[in-house]
Amino acid sequence: MTTLLRKLASTAQREDSGAQTNSRYHYQALCGLVLVLERHNLDGDYAMVFEYHDDIALFDNHTAPENVQFYQVKSKSAGNWTVSALTKRKSENGNEKHSFLGKMYENVLAFGDAVEKTTFLSNAQTNFAPDNKHNFSLSECSTKDLEKLQEKLGEEFSSEDTIKTNVLWIDRTNLSLDDADAHAKGKVDEFVVDHLGEVEFSLSALFKAITDECDRKSRAADVDLNDFEQVVAQRGITRADADAWLSVVSSTVNCPPWEHIAPDINLPALRKARLGREWNSYRIEVLNPNEAVRKARRTIRNFIEANDLEELSVDDLLDEVLKGVLADVKIELAVAPNERIMAMILYETYSIQ
Repeated sequence: MTTLLRKLASTAQREDSGAQTNSRYHYQALCGLVLVLERHNLDGDYAMVFEYHDDIALFDNHTAPENVQFYQVKSKSAGNWTVSALTKRKSENGNEKHSFLGKMYENVLAFGDAVEKTTFLSNAQTNFAPDNKHNFSLSECSTKDLEKLQEKLGEEFSSEDTIKTNVLWIDRTNLSLDDADAHAKGKVDEFVVDHLGEVEFSLSALFKAITDECDRKSRAADVDLNDFEQVVAQRGITRADADAWLSVVSSTVNCPPWEHIAPDINLPALRKARLGREWNSYRIEVLNPNEAVRKARRTIRNFIEANDLEELSVDDLLDEVLKGVLADVKIELAVAPNERIMAMILYETYSIQ
């Protein structure tokens, strides 16, 4: 177990008295998604985790992390962040709570040199940014602002001789508060193009699948916070998860269009037309499947991989697999017509490498 893992397990989670609204969760989820897309373009393993010692924690390894970057996500509908706003402390039950920057510095003290940086991430700019930078450490601020920041943080952490302002960062995200989904969707599109080139796929379906996953993980409850593996599984996105998003797009792109498959299928005209519609529909919907569809897909794929179907024609393969999986698939997809299940069989057949 790494030193960081031991500290994560032994350090109590900080209470968050702020309102956990749906919009706050969703905006936080989108910010986490953007961090994943940016981190995935770099080398090495990682795990981005929601609501774990801060709004977002980005670890350098998904099983045995040694370093972490923390992010406190705050949105603002108007105006700039000021030194006073970031260092303001509130009283609760007679006790002074830490300021925004103070909460961030708690993690610096708790996890020491394992903290590469801790960042205040917001859609709003500060009014003390050096040279109007969007991303800067507090150590870069003007002498006047730096002295005020150090003074305020020194009051919160009186036992500290020196405040390490070099690990405290401010970052302005370009996800606007009013149109965050559109901006994040554009970043997902850029991500796919960067890794797969210009390919034809349903961006809306993929974006919904990814954001649904991030939303769900940003709200995950009943997690054993002393078990890092469970924390990552329930609240995290890893390199393997992002690779899986790309893999789904690749599989969909590599599946042939209906007009290439149709000549090999001999069915009555109306059934063939229904199968064609189901195929074209499923190639889009597969980018955003629910759990029932995932289970049905695994059933179909397992049957195909477990049986010798290499010499069968498309018609015979459809008949053989449909007979073998129909009862199990109907448990998950009770109202799905046979043509939808046949479309799923075709998809798994053509997407298996």
